[in-house]
Amino acid sequence: MNDNARLNYDALATLLEQHNMVATAAEVHGVICGLICGGMAKDDVRWQQHFNDLLNDGFGLPAELKKAVNLLFYRVYEDLLGQQRFELLLPVDDDPLDDRLDAMMEWAGAFLAGFGVVQQELNKASPELREMIQDISSITQVSAEFEQEDEESEAAFVVLYEHLKLGATLAFEEFGKGEPAPRRPTLH
Repeated sequence: MNDNARLNYDALATLLEQHNMVATAAEVHGVICGLICGGMAKDDVRWQQHFNDLLNDGFGLPAELKKAVNLLFYRVYEDLLGQQRFELLLPVDDDPLDDRLDAMMEWAGAFLAGFGVVQQELNKASPELREMIQDISSITQVSAEFEQEDEESEAAFVVLYEHLKLGATLAFEEFGKGEPAPRRPTLH
């Protein structure tokens, strides 16, 4: 995971706590990614109302938090356009695996919520994306308890992490308002 995303997770979590927000940093990032990947254009300000409806009972955000969320929205958009830079906003690798898995499950659920608000025509998605959305839904229900923190559990976490990144990227390619990326051949 990239260090830039890591640094921002703690800062965003602290900012959310300072403003008594119930949402986690992973949920904020997940909703933003879902909105963008569902087709919300970079210059369409309606994303803010969708965001507020999903994470703040429809209320607006305090100015400082709104500024941070807006910056995050634009950064995520640019990262998705650049594909290689896109990372999920989760706790650092040094945090307990259970905490990181909880955040990943929160991110996945929030992504689906944001995606579903914007993208109502999943039947127009490729079979690969429909399967990926189902996989993301399954990740929201992964058991949050690992028997132990070992290399095997860590490897499983990385596989889920990469799968979520791939799902978001695929959704953005199909429904996002960015530059369409060339189709990658399907490997079987």
